[in-house]
Formats: sequence, structure tokens, C-alpha cells
Amino acid sequence: MQRDTKIGVIILVLAILALGFVLYMNVYEPLAFLDNPLVGEGLGTLCVSEEKCIDFCHNNKGRCDAYCRENPSNELCDILFGGRK
Repeated sequence: MQRDTKIGVIILVLAILALGFVLYMNVYEPLAFLDNPLVGEGLGTLCVSEEKCIDFCHNNKGRCDAYCRENPSNELCDILFGGRK
């Protein structure tokens, strides 16, 4: 094989691997749990405690509401939004 052919094959293999990785990430979203961690007493990555969340959600109601719709089991959502589900 010539050197140019080898380089072409290597580039093709790397492109196929990269495409497969991108498709895998888009279909299965294996790291999606990092967006909304369930650890702590706050609202995921938005705020860390009840007091800070009340203050944060006062000015960012839309973001907090969206989080609570995606995570209805979070007890702090009941406190912030008056027990609605």
C-alpha cells in the first residue's frame, strides 16, 4: 500500500468511529444524569438549598418551573410552587 492510501484509510476509520460515537451519545444519552443530579437539597445544578432556591427562583421562575416539571419527585418543588403537581 502506498503511504497516501494508508493515511486515507486511517482517516476513514477515525471518521466512522467518531460518527458512531456521536450517534451513540445522541440516541442513548448515557451522561444525561449529570444534567439533573438528584444529590443535595436543592434543584439540581440551579441551587443548593431551600433558602438559596427560594431566592434564585424568585428571579428565575421559568428555569425552576422547567426543572420541577422534569423532576416532580423533588420535595422542594412542592415548597416553591405550593404543592402543585
